[in-house]
Amino acid sequence: MTAITPNSAAAIPGSTMVGGVQYLPGPKGTLVPVDNMRAQDLLQHELVYTLTDYALDLSAEIARFNGHSRADLAQFDALLAQEYGVTRDTEFKGNRTYTSADGKRQVKIALNDRVVYGPELQAAKVMLDELIRENAAEAGPVLIPLVNLAFRVDKEGKVDPDLLRAIRRLEIPDPRWPEICRAIDDAERVIDTTSYIRFYRAGAAGKQELIPLDVAAARPTPEAFARRSLRRQVEDLNATLYDLGCKILAAKAVFGAPGEHGYNTPEGQALYDLYASAAKAAEVMAQTEGGTE
Repeated sequence: MTAITPNSAAAIPGSTMVGGVQYLPGPKGTLVPVDNMRAQDLLQHELVYTLTDYALDLSAEIARFNGHSRADLAQFDALLAQEYGVTRDTEFKGNRTYTSADGKRQVKIALNDRVVYGPELQAAKVMLDELIRENAAEAGPVLIPLVNLAFRVDKEGKVDPDLLRAIRRLEIPDPRWPEICRAIDDAERVIDTTSYIRFYRAGAAGKQELIPLDVAAARPTPEAFARRSLRRQVEDLNATLYDLGCKILAAKAVFGAPGEHGYNTPEGQALYDLYASAAKAAEVMAQTEGGTE
């Protein structure tokens, strides 16, 4: 049986030192000495911190990708506006789809309105109930189920906007119907609009398939693991730069400083360029380790 062994106390994330003793805050904020904690609890703590650190990195990467993608699309929209002589506000609004020349890739912008309903909706409901009671035989098959579903308030106290719009599109031969529709229209208020960006590619059957970017929808396919993440690329680059820096230091120990050969000599200039490259590599490593883009 494999023993559960956490990392050394010095490496435990979120810990603090008090009087030379290392503590972790408990659920209620009280400090618990690390030495008094079970090994499996410490291991679980470290695992959760490690995974959530990766999740935070990935979330930030997706957020940057989202921002850069929208900026690129906005720039393309501005070029289109210029092409067609649109001189006023060139910010395109509404749903739109961008398609590659071969039709195999798409980027879609979709807008979703957040809707609330005012007190006018109660007046519409009263008139609908009266209409149904008086004309149940005529209104029954379509209107009654829609009304029952649309006005069935959910856990958050909201009605269903799509079902209300479906009721609005019906044509009921009753003189009260235009007023019912007007009350529904007057009740609806758009309080804000959310814009979504989605990416698609052609699947095996040629149908456009969504490229999942959320953790719940993403699947650990071989293709996903074959594509190195930006974090892994940065880690590999840092490892390469570190190895290069070690070799340059070894060369410096053998050949000395550039001035020892004369800065105007080919040897001195070569050493100067080499050491300058090492300094630049160290700077890049410091930036990537600090999370700098």
